[in-house]
Amino acid sequence: MRRCVRGRGWLSGRLDSLQNLAVGPLLACALVLVGFSLCFGWTPPVPDTIILPDSLGPIRPPYHLAFGSSTDNIYVASETSDIIVVDGKTFQRIKRIYTNAGVGGALLVAEHNKLYCTYPSRGRIGIIDCVTNDTVGSIPVSTRPKLLCYSSGSDKLYCGDSVNRRVWVIDCAADTVRKVILTGSSPADMVYDPTANKVYVAAREGLLAISCVTDSVIANLDSINYARELCLNKRRRKLYVVGRQEKDDPDAIYVVSPQSDSVTAAMLWGWNIVPSLACNEATDRLYALTPNDGEFTREFDCLGDTFIRSAYTPRCEGDAIACDTVHNRLFHRSEARLLVLDCTTLDVVATIGTPAYDSRSDLLVLDPGRYRAVCPGQVLMMALMIVFDYKGDTVYSRGVAPLCGWAAEMYHNPATGRLYCHLGGGVTAVVDEQTNRMVKCVHGVGSGLVHSRTSNKLYYPIAYGPSYEYQGLGVVDGTTDSLIKIVGLGDWRWEPFPCWCPIGNKVYCFASKGARWFIAAVDCSTDSVVWERDMYDLGRWFRYLENGLMLCNHSDSLALIDPRTDSVLVDSSLAAGGIYAVTHTRDG
Repeated sequence: MRRCVRGRGWLSGRLDSLQNLAVGPLLACALVLVGFSLCFGWTPPVPDTIILPDSLGPIRPPYHLAFGSSTDNIYVASETSDIIVVDGKTFQRIKRIYTNAGVGGALLVAEHNKLYCTYPSRGRIGIIDCVTNDTVGSIPVSTRPKLLCYSSGSDKLYCGDSVNRRVWVIDCAADTVRKVILTGSSPADMVYDPTANKVYVAAREGLLAISCVTDSVIANLDSINYARELCLNKRRRKLYVVGRQEKDDPDAIYVVSPQSDSVTAAMLWGWNIVPSLACNEATDRLYALTPNDGEFTREFDCLGDTFIRSAYTPRCEGDAIACDTVHNRLFHRSEARLLVLDCTTLDVVATIGTPAYDSRSDLLVLDPGRYRAVCPGQVLMMALMIVFDYKGDTVYSRGVAPLCGWAAEMYHNPATGRLYCHLGGGVTAVVDEQTNRMVKCVHGVGSGLVHSRTSNKLYYPIAYGPSYEYQGLGVVDGTTDSLIKIVGLGDWRWEPFPCWCPIGNKVYCFASKGARWFIAAVDCSTDSVVWERDMYDLGRWFRYLENGLMLCNHSDSLALIDPRTDSVLVDSSLAAGGIYAVTHTRDG
């Protein structure tokens, strides 16, 4: 729960005079005050607390995602603590599930409509009913459980322990431990093969095959050491494993036959590289990325298990990939963007903005049954989850759910006496400053608000369009707190940094269109762009001066703008190393 405290207390501003008093008189005064409060029931006033709804309370990254066919909800579990339940249709947060421990892994078993979560710090698996979204039990397992894998053929849950080098077998009907399997080394990844009804465990000392009928290790492929990434091609019945033979050997992608549990091929890769793998079963193609060579997409043939080609992917660091087999597309999660590639040409056909992420999560999860891709991530102090729809030819954002964070400041509307606190993900809390209580949550309103006192409207930067490729200013009615218009500015390449000018009732901001950078003035009466002026570098900020001029900092230059005529009076470069602080003397 987030709280904002107002006021400095009743002794504020009196410390200087008290410092000159002796210690004895101070103690005497303190005793008199204590006695007075005890006798007459008086207590010093306490600051008001503005309580925001707990369903919007923060959960910190890294995250684990879980969803399934038995419910429309999306579960976002935090490695710090707690789980947020997001409605998969409206993308509104509907509940917070308190775990009192960090979550190491989350898996929704649709057959029982239950969510299983590992709590590494407590050595337990939590069980959550997906109908009520309440915790209904827990299973004590081991020292540090993390990985989860479900066998639909045997209705069992397999839990890998990262410390005790074991796999725990859970009966999902009774939610009890059936068996404990020794792995020899800590499991790094697990995958289930429904055709063979086996669970494969990637570990440092080999690849283990576990029969889900006998719950025993039936094969140990010790020729693959340091195994850590698994990808199953169910159509061709091949398992792709990233590993190596010895510690100093180069990495390779090994091909394993689930029928014989033997290595049938090995595709050499490079030194000390952990690829991210994705399989397109419709075209029998395997794709790989590497963290330190992520600008290239590697393609392999799943029929002959041979390398085909490398394609340069601009602006891609290669953090997570996934395949859309219906439309023959490949998704790249890279920094603050989602790239969509045509698998035929490996060309980038779309670039969509996403939140930057914590380096330990790198999440891009597809829900094929609903044709959606889910990307949680962090932007500065804020974190949010974006859900993309890829059912049609165009990939677009279906919804955004805030997960944590604040914009580090609040915005004031003096006309209505309301405060605006941005919670992240396009959600802003509206607080009545008279009662110090939140009166509503406004969706679709972001941070960076500026207020026009003349028109009682608020303006903020907004990215819009199917791929968030356009830039504009959102216009909010100060009376109803609702978004009434978007003023288009151009491409989303730089922050607008809007600033209201009372002379002429205009908002000045930066904008770009293609290779062009310019300053724009928006009339707050008509909510339209009334003036543009080209500039040659990036804009930093605007400031309204008391002499009626607008001061503009773009890169190393300062410009003075007369808002009466929208003319630039001065524009000159001042500091090659950048401008860090500016003050105005008020006398011109």
